[in-house]
This record gives sequence, structure tokens and C-alpha cells, in this order.
Amino acid sequence: MTSKPAIDYSVYLVTGRELLPPGVDYYASLELCLSQGNVTVVQIREKDTETSDFLTIAQKSLAICDRYNVPMLINDNLSVCLSLPERVGLHIGQEDIPVSVARRILGPNRLLGISVKTIDQARIAREEGHADYAGVGPCYGTQSKAGITEDKVIGCSGAQRIVAELKKEGRRLPCVLIGGLNQRTAARTLFGATSESNAPDGIAVISAIVGRTDSDVAAAELGDIVRSFKTGLSSSASNGGVASAFALPSHPIRDAEWYKTSAAELLTFHRTSIHGPPLIQTITSHVSSTMSANLALAFSSSPIMSHEASEAADLSLAVGALVLNIGTISPASREGMLVAGRSANANRKPVVLDPVGGGATQFRKDVVRGLLNATQVTLLKGNAAELASIAGKGDEVRSRGVDSGSGQLKDPVGLVLGLAKRERCLVLLSGKKDYLTDGQTVITSDNGHPLLGAITGSGCALGVTVGAGLAAACNLAKSKNEDVTSLGNTLVAHGNVDLLVGALTGLLAMTIASEKAAVRDDVRGPGTFIPALQDELAAVSAEDILKYAKIEVVSS
Repeated sequence: MTSKPAIDYSVYLVTGRELLPPGVDYYASLELCLSQGNVTVVQIREKDTETSDFLTIAQKSLAICDRYNVPMLINDNLSVCLSLPERVGLHIGQEDIPVSVARRILGPNRLLGISVKTIDQARIAREEGHADYAGVGPCYGTQSKAGITEDKVIGCSGAQRIVAELKKEGRRLPCVLIGGLNQRTAARTLFGATSESNAPDGIAVISAIVGRTDSDVAAAELGDIVRSFKTGLSSSASNGGVASAFALPSHPIRDAEWYKTSAAELLTFHRTSIHGPPLIQTITSHVSSTMSANLALAFSSSPIMSHEASEAADLSLAVGALVLNIGTISPASREGMLVAGRSANANRKPVVLDPVGGGATQFRKDVVRGLLNATQVTLLKGNAAELASIAGKGDEVRSRGVDSGSGQLKDPVGLVLGLAKRERCLVLLSGKKDYLTDGQTVITSDNGHPLLGAITGSGCALGVTVGAGLAAACNLAKSKNEDVTSLGNTLVAHGNVDLLVGALTGLLAMTIASEKAAVRDDVRGPGTFIPALQDELAAVSAEDILKYAKIEVVSS
């Protein structure tokens, strides 16, 4: 009898001969992708092959896997698995032979995996204890299963809940994410599927490796992503397990005066930085585009209002932050947001999402969820109706559309903390009182004048100033020449950057400027308030923050 080996699930290759590029030999491709040690597990998948041919393919594949000491499993076919040495395992789906029966037939020593698509399936797999690991998905659509419809895709938030369920009551079932994972989506999905209690062990891919002529390069790209994730997770979790790594960079408890002083210092740095005004790419409503651009300039930033998907990757190399605003949505802007978001993540740049009217229609809900699945957002900004909709509490505050007010929430602190933890980002709830959190600390602000609500585009412009504040925080970290860390606790490249202070700086600059503008002699109402707001934002200083900021730390 042999015992099951310890398995590294980091890059789990599922074969798919039908997805090979023209002229590429299956065995040559398999050997090439294993040659550099980046693929850590192989599952042989042959959906439409006769059992005898499947066995031949599996035997030849096992010889290659053995050469590189990579564990191998068979997909679904119990008879093929049993015809191979005991070191070969089996992976089954929910519609295949029951996992308890598979374990009884296989015996205790073969590796056995089970696909799980729901929290209940994950709970049963963990409690029964027959499987050695779980495949969690489908996270996205996939080329290998054309029948996967949008309603069957679990996304990052669904994967996070399932992965969390796999570690409870003192038991943990290792897991890999599967379904649409590739070089563009892997980092975002690993990060998004991590909860306070648990993290994925790796990613399962098919076409991301099999569909490439350079399968060794493809495997190396994915291996680097998973190693980076695990390194960041390990280093940031050294004192607190996954929960420590789950949060944005941890810090000691600080009071309101500390945050006020830090925001003032960051504003001074932002105004005078040798890095120059950060470039803020904004994809926003055509109604608010001009105001957002003008207020970005007033806040020592350079706006670029491009929604073109074709230039998003190039722009992401230069921008300091990306702001996505769904005030007006077209197919072009939606595609631009998806590409820009992925590109910003790839280059570790801050991303602000403003889900304007996010709860007003099912279309807007779908757009917001699609963006959150595709992009790791750094800061989620919205009013009560918008954020309640994202949190699944839409009945608590009804949204009327893009101009829906902040509404009334029974527990605004709980809402922002819960969203920050679930979406793994900063959250800013805007309204008469603003709530800003990183999932650990909640800062409330009573700054801001009612005239902000009497003009179109002020909320959109706030997203831009907050984005500029995040860019300023990153520039400050760069100026200290510290080592860059990422992926373990945030997808933004940083040294010792305090993103919470960055967001607070942008929030206070805008709201204090509105107060100063409203009391000017030349302001008689909304029409005269707009140019005054631009003037005062351009003039707002560190001294203004120290003098006028009305903030409290209400939870930490």
C-alpha cells in the first residue's frame, strides 16, 4: 500500500486536446508545459474518447508526468483510473458516481477530488471527508464547457463564499478555482476568492496553457501569478493567518487627529510632489465628464477621459489611478471599463468604482457585478441605495435611479465594513455623513455643503478626487524607495502605502472646498457655486484640513 503524496495545487492543468493549436502534438505540449516545474498537478480529461483510447492516452501521459514528478488524476472515468497505478487519482463532478462510492472503490490511498458549485455542496464535501480537495467553480465562462450560462457562473464573490465554507469546524478541504481562469483573470480571482477564514490553494486551467503553442511560457506566467499571491498572503498573514492577509495593510489603532494630520501631510506632498500631477483615467457619464475633468485639474491631477478599450492597456502604464463610473453605459464604455480595469490590476494601479444608480435596474446591477468580478476594485464609492444594492440589501434603501439619494440605513457602519470585507477594498458611503473604511477602521466625516447635492456631477467628481488621493498615497510610498509588495493583501503595488489616508485626503479636499465655496459672497446658488467650488478645490490646503476637518474614528 502506498500513501497519498502531499499535493501542491498551485497550477492544476486540465488537459483538453480539442483546444490545442493547429499542428501542436498533445504529448509534446504536455511535456513542454511540465518542463519548467510550473505545472504542479495534471488532470487528464477526455470527454468524448472511448475508454480503451482514453487508457492509452492516460498511460502515455503518466509516463510524462512521472518524468517530471507531477501528480496525475483522471477526470470522471473510474475504470481508466483503476487500470493505472495507485499513484493516479480521480476527479469527479456532482453528476458522476457519488463521492462516497468512489472512495470505497478507489480505496484510501488514491487522490480523489470533487467539483463543488454551491455552499451546500462544499459543506457536504467537507463534512463527509471522502474527497482530498475540491474544484470550485465555474468562476467565469469557459471554452471547454460551452453550456455554462451567466446564471451558472459563481464569480469572485460566489467563489469566496464557497472557499470559506471549505474551512469550518476545525476541518479544511484544499481547493482550486476553475472556470475561465487565465493570465488575465487569475490574480483577481485568487484575491477575490480569499476570505478572512480561508484562501484558495491554486488555480485549475485548460485553454490558458493547452491553447498556447508556447505552453511552457504560459505555465510560467500562471506559476508566477500564484507564487506572487501566496508570497504576499504568507508575508502579510505571518501574525494572524488568512484574516491578517485578507485585510488591507494592518495598522495600530489611530485616532481622528492622526488621520487629520496624515491627510494634511499627504495633501502637501500631493501639491508639491516631484512625481508631478498624477494622470487620472476616468470613464464616466457624459453629463459629468467636464466637471470631473475640471475638478481633477483643480486637485493637482491630470485628467484623461478615455473609454477606448484599444488604448486601455497602454494608458494603464502611465495612469496614477483609474475611475470607473457607470452613470451612462454604452457597449463601448462597458468594454472599455472591463479592459481598463484588468489592465490597472495587471499594473497594480488603484481603481475606483462608482456604481451610479447601481440598484435602479437589473441591467445596472449586472454591469456592477460584472465589473466587480472582472476587476479588483481598490475603492467602492456610492450612496446608501447603491451600496445597499451591491450588499444584497436593496429593500432597505430603494434606488430611484442615477440621482437616488443617500437614503436611510439602519447600520451604515455595518454596511461599509461588510462590503469592505467581502469585496476586499476600501468603501466610501457618501451622504449627509460620509463613512470611509478599509474593513478595519471606519472614519466618519461631517464635512460637505448641501449645494453639492444641487448640482449635477459633484458625486462623480468626488470619485475622481478620491482616486487622485489614492494615486498621491502611492506616489508617497514610491518616494520612500521601499520594497513593493502586492497580491497578498491588495492588488495595488505599494511599499508602506496607506490607502485609507489617500482616500480620506481626496474626500476632505472636496467636501471642505464645498463649504468654503458656499459661503463666498459671489455664490448665490447652484449656478454660481460650480465655479467657486473649482476655485476653492484648487486652493484647499493642509491648513484647511487641520482647521475644518470634522472626522471621527467610530470603529477599529
